[in-house]
Amino acid sequence: MDQEKRHKMNPQFNPSDLKKHYDSKTVRKLSDVPDRFKNSKVNGNPLLYTVYVKDFVTFEVGLTVIESGTINGEYFMTKGHRHMKPREEIYILTSGKGKLLIQEGKNAKAVDMKKNGIYLVPGRAGHRAINTGNTKCEFLSIYSKDAGHDYNFKFTKRFFK
Repeated sequence: MDQEKRHKMNPQFNPSDLKKHYDSKTVRKLSDVPDRFKNSKVNGNPLLYTVYVKDFVTFEVGLTVIESGTINGEYFMTKGHRHMKPREEIYILTSGKGKLLIQEGKNAKAVDMKKNGIYLVPGRAGHRAINTGNTKCEFLSIYSKDAGHDYNFKFTKRFFK
């Protein structure tokens, strides 16, 4: 059965299903993003986050699970990026506690995400999520497949425990 027919028959979407039924999965450990932390010198190579992505032809839905912890006092966070094309992205916190950092030019704003809150990231703004809690932080992201990702974006704001 093709994807379009399957969704017409069952329009309900459960975010936790993404952990079992995804089209791609990204696992990020400290060794994958050492330059994202002010001081990444630690013993070991902790898991920072996992992203489960479901492809819906013109857009994708990702479930990001950021582990709880710090690297030399700095909270675990996503690698962060901005879109190459001016395409907005939607974030919805499903569990845990976290902040959404949105940066346009040198202006950065940190938003406390509330469970089931819906947050809109402007088209080409840099953005990343930070787990500021003691449990895993999980959120959905919904974005256009043609947005493109620039992971070399430089963030100016840091978050320490």
